[in-house]
Amino acid sequence: METILAIETSTNQGSIALYRDGRPVDVIEFSSDRSHNSVIFGPLETMLKNGPPDLVVVGTGPGSYSGIRVGIAAGMGISLAHDIPLVGLPSLTAFGQAYSLERYALVGDARRGSWWYAEVESGTLVLGPEVGDEAEIATRAGNWPGQLFTVDTASPPFCQAMPVRPRADVLACRAGALSVEAVARLAAVETEPLYLRAPFITVSKKPSGLAAFTAAREPS
Repeated sequence: METILAIETSTNQGSIALYRDGRPVDVIEFSSDRSHNSVIFGPLETMLKNGPPDLVVVGTGPGSYSGIRVGIAAGMGISLAHDIPLVGLPSLTAFGQAYSLERYALVGDARRGSWWYAEVESGTLVLGPEVGDEAEIATRAGNWPGQLFTVDTASPPFCQAMPVRPRADVLACRAGALSVEAVARLAAVETEPLYLRAPFITVSKKPSGLAAFTAAREPS
């Protein structure tokens, strides 16, 4: 790929990067707690001013539910508008401190009194993220022989994990290292957030007024 646009919005520190001819050429960072959708379009416009890229890559998390979905939606829009491939890569592979490491593990707060654990090898997520209680994740983290990271702002209380932040420029480098076959395989599947748990979906109920109207129209 000649030019890659990378979008990383899994944390409150979002970023967009442009990767050309085998190296990152520009990166824009922005901060937002819960409204990446209100600040992402300015940086995107700047990155696209010289024309569309050949590939769009987005970080799929885990992380901010709304942030990741905003990033994916923006990537899909660019992909559809310019008829270029879109791929998703785990944000857990996209931070500079681990780029040169062959293997590392990560832990994080999964909320509701639980934690998660994941392992990355050669830039690929090979395990997890798997959710468990504190004792379970503490055991797994304690048994890990290599470097341990967390994408939370601080290390969990049960281990020493280095806090890190996913970055779009590293995500672009990961995408640039993919083979043509790997890009085609990833582009052929739907790009979705990397959920810690299955999405909770409820089916809306009919408004009582509509239900009454429908019942009145049905033949007796």
